[in-house]
Amino acid sequence: MVRSNPVGAVGGGLVLAALLLTGCAPGDDGAAASPSGATTSATSTSTTPATSAEPAPDVTPADYVPASLDGPAQNVPKPVMPALAKEESREGAQAFLDYWSDAKWYAYQTGDTSYAREIISPHCEVCMGELDEIEKLYDAGAWAVGSRESISLRDNEFVRAVDGIYKPVVTSTYEGIQIIDSRELVHAENPDGSSSDSFLVYMDYAAGDWVYITAAPLPGSEQR
Repeated sequence: MVRSNPVGAVGGGLVLAALLLTGCAPGDDGAAASPSGATTSATSTSTTPATSAEPAPDVTPADYVPASLDGPAQNVPKPVMPALAKEESREGAQAFLDYWSDAKWYAYQTGDTSYAREIISPHCEVCMGELDEIEKLYDAGAWAVGSRESISLRDNEFVRAVDGIYKPVVTSTYEGIQIIDSRELVHAENPDGSSSDSFLVYMDYAAGDWVYITAAPLPGSEQR
């Protein structure tokens, strides 16, 4: 699954060329096996007015202020990796993907990409490029509303592939995103809560930690 689109000029001419909302953009199998070869595709935009997007109730501090047209989010809860997310098991992998979602959402809400960078393969140039663009977004004085994506393992079977990498099939839901600059909506992507899209997530486990590598379409499926 790919969600990518030129956002346009914000902050005095800064062009955000690709906000890839699922991390690393799926390409064909060859591109996925080599994260630096991942590609992007365009999606449609929307001019829907920006609305607030709150985190899950169990992690919402009392002084949290969601992002809106009026300003960026304040006192955003920092992602916390549970002990389960370090376990080499199906449950551990799901907990890690949940943390990955939290870390990405935190980056889009604050401009702080440090938590996401800690768990991404350095070979995923698209992943790192996306985080660079998030930082540029906030450096330019713009901000994001929304962007939460939930990724779920689809199958019960969870084993290493012959090349030593885990490649589980996953589905996702996405709340959409709005990019705000000077209290004006400059870009929007609609929510997708169908959970109908399936794709592969490439992830490795070594020395007690998971690492997010990239994502890829299922063999024979079309890139979106």
